Amino acid sequence: MGRGKKVIDGQLSFDFSLDKDNYVVQANDLIGGKQALKLNSAKLIRAAIMQIVPEDDELKPYVVSIKEIAELLGVSESNLYRDIDDITDDIIKNPVFIRQAINRQIKWVKIPWVSKCEYNSDVGVSIQLNDNLRPFLIRLKEHYTQYTLDNILCMKSVYAIRIFELLQERIMTRVLPKEGQYIEISLQELRQCCDCEEKYPRFTHFKDRVIEPARREINELTMFRMEYEYVKEGKSVVAIRFHMNMMYHTVT
Repeated sequence: MGRGKKVIDGQLSFDFSLDKDNYVVQANDLIGGKQALKLNSAKLIRAAIMQIVPEDDELKPYVVSIKEIAELLGVSESNLYRDIDDITDDIIKNPVFIRQAINRQIKWVKIPWVSKCEYNSDVGVSIQLNDNLRPFLIRLKEHYTQYTLDNILCMKSVYAIRIFELLQERIMTRVLPKEGQYIEISLQELRQCCDCEEKYPRFTHFKDRVIEPARREINELTMFRMEYEYVKEGKSVVAIRFHMNMMYHTVT
């Protein structure tokens, strides 16, 4: 990963790596947080997280050009020039909520994603992750999830990214056995993590808008194959039981 440096407006910034095979590494508490970012904002944040290397002790500032972001996200430069202010505004205005259990009470701690995220036509986007996220991103030894950025860059649904991350958090091995692995996630947790506590109150709409796009994109764009079934209490769906397997285990 390139670690070139430059001084812009009197401030030190580091070059932004575009290597999509590098890992996005996050603490599970961050994976399980409430997140409301839009699609390209979520991808840019994960690309910023990907810049962190094992020897880092701090979250560094980066500068990335419009051309580089367009290449990373697979969008046209002209569209990105049109949308970049909306993307940076979205990142600034939509923090992550981290779940904490204190004295048996659940508390959601709001943490902004960035201390800086702005577009300058002369240099591109300057972005620095919020230092309050350091415990969830730096020097992680346990209870973390990692995947390569290329898994999510082609996804067209932010819900696919979030469900992919929640499933990756629960997969404890690099390679699944031939029979795959079952993973059960409550409907409440899925709604919270996908910012759908108020959206799609009818389960059929939630399934069509959130779960089905995630299944389709995970199956088409990653090395995994995902199917699911419902867990019910009476007539109400209370959880989803996912079955995850490797692509090459399911080829017939």
